[in-house]
Amino acid sequence: MATLVVTAAGCSSDKASPTPTVITEPVPLITRADDGVLTIGVLTPLGSAYADIGESIGKGAQLAVQDINDAGGFDGNGVKLIPEDEDVQGTGLEAAIAKLLDDKVDAIVGPASSTDALASLGEIIDAGVVACSATASASMLDNFPDKNLFFRTIPSDTLQGAAIAEAVDRTGANQATIVYIDDAYGQAFASSVSDALKSKKINQSDSVAYSNDNESIETASRKVASIGAGVVVVIGDATSGPVMLEAIDAKEETVRPNYVVNDALRRPAASAQPMPEALALRVTGVSPIAYSKDKTFVDALGASADNPSPYAANAYDCVNLIALAASSARSTQPIDIARFIPEVSAGGTPCMSFAQCRDDLVAGSNINYDGPAGSLTLDANGEVINPTFDLFGFKSGRDVNLSTVP
Repeated sequence: MATLVVTAAGCSSDKASPTPTVITEPVPLITRADDGVLTIGVLTPLGSAYADIGESIGKGAQLAVQDINDAGGFDGNGVKLIPEDEDVQGTGLEAAIAKLLDDKVDAIVGPASSTDALASLGEIIDAGVVACSATASASMLDNFPDKNLFFRTIPSDTLQGAAIAEAVDRTGANQATIVYIDDAYGQAFASSVSDALKSKKINQSDSVAYSNDNESIETASRKVASIGAGVVVVIGDATSGPVMLEAIDAKEETVRPNYVVNDALRRPAASAQPMPEALALRVTGVSPIAYSKDKTFVDALGASADNPSPYAANAYDCVNLIALAASSARSTQPIDIARFIPEVSAGGTPCMSFAQCRDDLVAGSNINYDGPAGSLTLDANGEVINPTFDLFGFKSGRDVNLSTVP
């Protein structure tokens, strides 16, 4: 899941929120005939191994549009949602984006995949369309030249790296080894973790890279096991990460290390391959908060223990931020929506739904939207700030939340 990943509980404090900032950096002067209808596309990776995430994103976006339209829609017109299959890292992405642009969408929820975002955001930005991703967390997107049209409701892996270092520190170990998948995602993530470990003065051995093939995993796991660190940080994707984790532990004959893993190694699906119990007891992981604790939202979503709908709340938040920014700007022009997205997420009257926030706007108040994902504040660059992460463990092969990590 390294390309997908799949944010915190409670209301934002006005005192803790930054002063709202309207974006002033130049954005593309692309305008279109305004038909008065807010049209939002959503990219869902249904045709890939991440169909469960795609289904969650789609359900979250659909529920948001339903709630918005039940509250009167945008300017008296119903918000229109157009879904397309992102087909993560497949051949369908270009066609899906082209279809959405042909349909004259004002904004897109997506791309879901960080890899797809890096590959396709340029096309979306050049078209002058707003993009809000619920799951593309790669740190390489931190400084993407997006002309202030790209936003995300999931915190960057740069911040997750700091949270992983905090989880390592909590183990009490004085030496850690980082093993990471050797692609652009893994390299940047490992660098973030390493920098954070240094700031905590935790000793590190040389990091170990691996490729997503059995021979590379075998070689890398043998090298990591020979180091004998008290904690091993495993940064991988949903496929290779668990294999690497078990390969290292099988070779650790004397040291039984603790492991800290990234979000891609969560196992929310009931069909997930069970992890050996002796290993599971020594594994914790850090993840952006994936599941809403808002019972009303969870019930409306139809989520369950066997189908928990990870990151649906993040997609729900994307749609609401877009609609509230359009309402604040009184425009469906993407360049106007983009200017107001950071403002509606910080520094005003706290509100928890589109209907409540829209009523506050009508009354002349600034608003601070916090949805079912919990406290949410975006900075002027469209990045989540001050997030809280899940600290999860494993029981009977499934991930379970243990606590949180700031």
